[in-house]
Amino acid sequence: MDWYIFLPLFLLALVVILLLRVPVAVGMLALGIFSSFLIFGDFSAVSKLVSLSVFSSVNSFTFSAIPLFILMGEILFRSRIAQNALAEISLLMRGIPGRLPMVAVAGGGAFGLLSGSSLANTALFSRTLLPEMRDAGYSRDLAAGSILASSGLAMVLPPTALGILWGGIAQVPIGPLLMAGIIPGIIMAVGYVVIVLWRSRGGNDVKEENVPRRSPAEVFRGFATKLLAPGILAFVILGLIFFGIATPTESAALGATASAGVAAVISRIKPRELWQAAVASVRTTTSIFFLVMASTLYAQIMAYMGATEGLVEWLTGSVTNAVLMMAIIIIMLVILSAFIDQASIMMITAPLLMPIAAEFDWNGIWFSIIVLVTLQIGNISPPFGMSLFVMRSTAPSIPMQALYRAAIPWIVSDLLVVIILAMFPWLVLVIPSLMG
Repeated sequence: MDWYIFLPLFLLALVVILLLRVPVAVGMLALGIFSSFLIFGDFSAVSKLVSLSVFSSVNSFTFSAIPLFILMGEILFRSRIAQNALAEISLLMRGIPGRLPMVAVAGGGAFGLLSGSSLANTALFSRTLLPEMRDAGYSRDLAAGSILASSGLAMVLPPTALGILWGGIAQVPIGPLLMAGIIPGIIMAVGYVVIVLWRSRGGNDVKEENVPRRSPAEVFRGFATKLLAPGILAFVILGLIFFGIATPTESAALGATASAGVAAVISRIKPRELWQAAVASVRTTTSIFFLVMASTLYAQIMAYMGATEGLVEWLTGSVTNAVLMMAIIIIMLVILSAFIDQASIMMITAPLLMPIAAEFDWNGIWFSIIVLVTLQIGNISPPFGMSLFVMRSTAPSIPMQALYRAAIPWIVSDLLVVIILAMFPWLVLVIPSLMG
């Protein structure tokens, strides 16, 4: 079968599976096995292909950083170290216009450095900050939008779990990729700050006077007891990666171990809570690795049928303008991520997009950051952005239509960031170029 016949049929079958609400990983794996039987027609050959695909996909030192960083975030959340840090950030921002939405932005950046999970941040902020913003008199659009957008900073800032996943699948160096997300994450946060200041003009925070005034000694004590330990933890992890002292996996192992030690000393976390954090980490990691297994088989079948090479040759022959090709990719990713979760999109698109990037001689790290920021846009885009549903589940009083409306200004801001990064690649590459 020619690739241009096989590829549409394969993708159409995948779409049908998704419409039937079959989990993406299960659907991709089943479709891969079925396609293998059609291609080879031999049980022995298919079983060898599937077993080798499953083993090779997760037998990677790179991917071992994912469960370790997830475990670190789980420990910090379950020990309430993260929640206490958020409360301290809120107190430090006393008197700033739009204080609580600003806290959401600052907390999104800080927790992005600690958890690497945008959905976990959305759930945490929806439970803690959203009621405070409602009681303080902020508009629903500003309150919900600031949480939706700022929680997504974890997708770009190190140690982003999805960034590690993309780097492993796309074969991009993980350490430089993590460091490359720092400046783009800061630019995204600056855009959010501008929106908060603009939307907060006129004094929406009607109960700002309830924030206690503290003495310098109290400020220092709060910083030392609630912010210093997680701050040092994040600084050490990133420093080890930046200076080339440790790989991302080794840094993740140190971070998970150190977070358990800090939680035991500061929060006196119970063994049961540590066990719950470990179980939650295994559950999340299992779902991610199952996707990796399915996508590896999918990629190998696409390569065997010549679909990947044929599609790349057809696209690069039809679209020779790099700007137009980049625009097509960005639009495609935004549309896909509004309907499918980000990890699944990475599995499906990485085998197709990275060869296109190579044909246009795009830097792999720069292109990967463009992909991550674009997927964050889809994460909060109507109608099915994942963060929208997480907030809807944790704040059921907000109608879905209101969440759609609240996300629009922040989507526009992130689109501007994508344009800036596309125009000035050095913003992405300057920090990786300085790494040890």
